Amino acid sequence: MNPHCSSLQRIRLRLLVAGQWCAALSLAAAPLNKPATSILIVLSLLFSVLGADMRLRWKAALREPVVIGFLAWFAVLLASAVHAWASSGSTVYGESFLWTCVYPAVLASLLRSPALRWRALAAFAVAVAFVLVVSYLMQFGVVPQRAVATAVPAMQNTVFKEYTQQGLSSLILLAMVVAFACHVRSRRLRIGLSIAALAILCNVALVIQSRTTYLVLLPLATYWAYRLLSRRLKGWRVALATGMVALVLAAGFVSTPDVQRRMVSAVDHEVDTYLTSQQPTSSGIRLWLWQQTLPIIADAPLFGHGLKQWEPIYVARMRDVPGSAPFITGHPHQEILLILAEQGFFGLFVFALLVVALFIHISRQDDPQKGIFTSILIIYLFAGLANGLWSDFTHRHVFVLLLACLPLAASRALPATERAR
Repeated sequence: MNPHCSSLQRIRLRLLVAGQWCAALSLAAAPLNKPATSILIVLSLLFSVLGADMRLRWKAALREPVVIGFLAWFAVLLASAVHAWASSGSTVYGESFLWTCVYPAVLASLLRSPALRWRALAAFAVAVAFVLVVSYLMQFGVVPQRAVATAVPAMQNTVFKEYTQQGLSSLILLAMVVAFACHVRSRRLRIGLSIAALAILCNVALVIQSRTTYLVLLPLATYWAYRLLSRRLKGWRVALATGMVALVLAAGFVSTPDVQRRMVSAVDHEVDTYLTSQQPTSSGIRLWLWQQTLPIIADAPLFGHGLKQWEPIYVARMRDVPGSAPFITGHPHQEILLILAEQGFFGLFVFALLVVALFIHISRQDDPQKGIFTSILIIYLFAGLANGLWSDFTHRHVFVLLLACLPLAASRALPATERAR
């Protein structure tokens, strides 16, 4: 072999290794820091293109089911962007929320072995665990609260992000720990993981107290109750037992003092205040946004108004509505309503098909991956009932990058990739 070619190949192998580390670290950065996440993803793409076996790796990546699904949604969003340009002259082709759909292909081109994907998931887990430790230290006064917590008490014990972002990332970590606790055979390790799961749960329920995490906790707990009960029961018995457990969990959950205060009583008070005096409470703003979004959907039900068009249409409608200024936001705080407004019923149909296909693909995985990724989907779907996750950089990147780490459909290793691992 030509010495020059040999040196070039070694350099490309090192670039491939650098890309693999950048891809893994992007999952650690996603719940912590926006600029770091963007930088690491750009570096991952650069090193993937310059690294060894580029053509073979990308060819294999584009055959991955998760990559195909995200590229299909990218095609829908791109068509929606063209629709927005044709109808209103808006150009949104450079927006992050459009190109985020390409990130799974970048990660799939680099993380071409199960070990590399576990490394990326571990990086995310370590980052969130660090946040949880600091959050507890804030709670006990060892670490000072952020300045924002003085003005917004709900931000107490949040480390880098706001309480919803930190709470959802913590729930994903909780699902990871529970999945391993149900999978490992060592009794000592199972006890240790169970203690860790309890610590995470206490942080979410008692320290952060995000209402979105409360909304997600019940379906997430019901899923894991089903998984545990299905080990001993079959058929209708497991469905009946799971339903009974869900009712018990719901009753106990709602009667918990903190949940009563933060969820039941607070939401009831906020809705009542909004209905009687049109005050812009947290729940009131959501009700207002959902009500005002329905006419927007009705104006273009089939294909929607185009990508990133909800906000300008909503703002234009609110100019003539007295007292609407406190209700101006960038999205309707509901994933389905946003899709209906911008991509229409056609877009929602495609989105639903992709979600169902993803559930089916995950159900065919082995544990603990099946439990982890099913939980991630459950968290995304239920949190999206009262929040705009795709519109938020942190939420969007956390969910997309994690789903990009689903097990390989075909784990046939590439020679250079295996040497670079």
